[in-house]
Amino acid sequence: MRLGVDVFQRKPRTQAQPGPASLAARLAIRRATPDDAAALQRACWPEWPEVAVHEFLERLNTSAARGRGYPAAALFEGAAVGFGQLTLWRDAAEIGDLIVAPAWRSQGVGTAIIAHLLDKARAWGLTRVEIGAAMSNPRALALYRRLGFAPQRVIDIQLNGGAPEPVMYLAMPLKS
Repeated sequence: MRLGVDVFQRKPRTQAQPGPASLAARLAIRRATPDDAAALQRACWPEWPEVAVHEFLERLNTSAARGRGYPAAALFEGAAVGFGQLTLWRDAAEIGDLIVAPAWRSQGVGTAIIAHLLDKARAWGLTRVEIGAAMSNPRALALYRRLGFAPQRVIDIQLNGGAPEPVMYLAMPLKS
């Protein structure tokens, strides 16, 4: 089950949310566990039943225990605001399932999750990371390019049970 979602739709900031500078100092990113299922379901995947998010996180943690990946939860003052995962493949690692709660988009949360996952990849001695975005999501593609990812290929992928759509994969070589 892939839980891909358009991460970068602009939403207005509410009064309770900090600006980007104070957000970075108060944002915590850590390994996501099945115990995070309820909070992540409410914040990131409200269309999914909580049990599906719990099962998804269980699978990711099983994979992580085998050294095949790392699921990350982004928390602001203890509340879930985003998620991403690093998956290890034969030739590279992939950042996937990146999602930021709608009210928290365009505030640096996605960038912080990506930076955290890139740090994990470097710590594991990986030399290359890929990330994909639907061609219909130009803001995500622009962000990935701005962060140093370069376009590699476009393939058609069925996202969220819909018709296949073109997804661009971008890659970044890593330096230790």
